[in-house]
Amino acid sequence: MNRQRIGAYALACAEGRILLCRMSGRTPTPGRWTLPGGGVEHGESPEHAVLRELAEETGLRGTIAGFIGVHSNVYVGPTSGDNIHGIRLIYQVDADGQPTHRESAGSTDSARWIPRNELDGLDLSEHARYAAALLAGPS
Repeated sequence: MNRQRIGAYALACAEGRILLCRMSGRTPTPGRWTLPGGGVEHGESPEHAVLRELAEETGLRGTIAGFIGVHSNVYVGPTSGDNIHGIRLIYQVDADGQPTHRESAGSTDSARWIPRNELDGLDLSEHARYAAALLAGPS
């Protein structure tokens, strides 16, 4: 079956660091680092979704500073076998403070500010890598 999934993700940077969340053992990619964010609920605006997900996954409040871009890919759902078209809206979000991971049984198990110069050594989700490349600018 073909399905679409729309998500909203926060690209938050401060003092040469980027805010990332680590995927939990409940996901098909445990240990992978990703941007805070997730699925937009039916009837919810993407702007509300990105700030809600930021708070849920990191305990931080933020404000949207702008729209960064769209990451899109097609993948096979790990449990359903469905052909899923993932569309991820990426927002620049201003947030500061120490993240406190809040999802006790969610898709992430940690949230941290990671120095940008350490990103190459991490297992990053496709959309986190896409967002990091946007930060770096044209090559």
